[in-house]
Amino acid sequence: MKIALLGSSYDVVTSVPENYNQEYIYSFIKGLLNQGHEVTYFGVYGSKLPCEVYSLNLDSIDWGYDKDLSDNVKSYAEKQHAYFEIFKYIQESNFDIVHNLSEQQIPVFTAQFLEIPTVTTLFEKPKGLLQSSVKLNQTPKNFYVAVNHDIANSWMGHSKINEIIYSGVNYKDWVYNSESSSNTILLLSKISAQQNVESIIDAAKQGGFRLQIFGEIEDETYYEHKIKPLLTQEINYFGSDQASEYKEHLNQATIAVITKEQFEKSGHFTLQALSCGTPVVVLAEHIDSDYLPEMCGTQINSNDPSVLRKAFVNTTRKSRSDCRDYVVEKFDFKKMTTDYISFYEKVLAV
Repeated sequence: MKIALLGSSYDVVTSVPENYNQEYIYSFIKGLLNQGHEVTYFGVYGSKLPCEVYSLNLDSIDWGYDKDLSDNVKSYAEKQHAYFEIFKYIQESNFDIVHNLSEQQIPVFTAQFLEIPTVTTLFEKPKGLLQSSVKLNQTPKNFYVAVNHDIANSWMGHSKINEIIYSGVNYKDWVYNSESSSNTILLLSKISAQQNVESIIDAAKQGGFRLQIFGEIEDETYYEHKIKPLLTQEINYFGSDQASEYKEHLNQATIAVITKEQFEKSGHFTLQALSCGTPVVVLAEHIDSDYLPEMCGTQINSNDPSVLRKAFVNTTRKSRSDCRDYVVEKFDFKKMTTDYISFYEKVLAV
């Protein structure tokens, strides 16, 4: 099978990923190649992959006669032109299928003009611009895959969802720890008043936990006046929410805690934690999450430190081996790749 894989106009993808999106694309391409398929990747210049790479031309327009356009408008126009160029090339080539992983609206809208079947993976809920493009592109040759049931349900009323294929994780890259004696909570949260970080700190102290905080400071005043005075040898702020920052800590944590906002943005963090055997608390209720069954964690929506403390303590009793086994069974990148190949075959048989 000859596959055209569309990436985003933001991320350079190499064998050393800096974020989950890069890891997803690299692992997926490697899996497709290992199963004997031919892949061409269309993405940002500088991407280095074990397949042919066709770079987006994001600097092709002469703006000399445009005196009043903002940089944002120019950037959008460059992306639009670059993707149009790619689709022109794809239309004139002999690809069997196009798979759009860009998470952007321009490729979705443009795909309706291709004769080649196109699969788009929906990683997020229906934000306005992407929603508009999907609504306008409901042709028989376009197919939509959601990465979990929560995403699929959010698109009801906006688009058909042809398949649900879970995102994968390289669970072998996350060291499994069958026991944790550190009595430590690892928190992934933006630092702002809306996230009530001070209540989480209070709950950790009540429960006798150490706390390691990872996340961007959104509100510097809140951090300086509310959070910084609470930091001690047992309560630490580490900074960035990038995986490279928390990776060495996650398998040592007794439990991991993530806010709703971060969970919806970084659901893969939950898979990383479970790969380590670390149970997870999501600070939200009624999230229809495939990533966090009851045996692996807890959902709770409260700002009461006593209620949070109880949830944290109860979550420490979850089986670490069950957490690891759940990820291995359902979220292996190899399984994800095989599921996509089966879906491609179904699409091509239509």
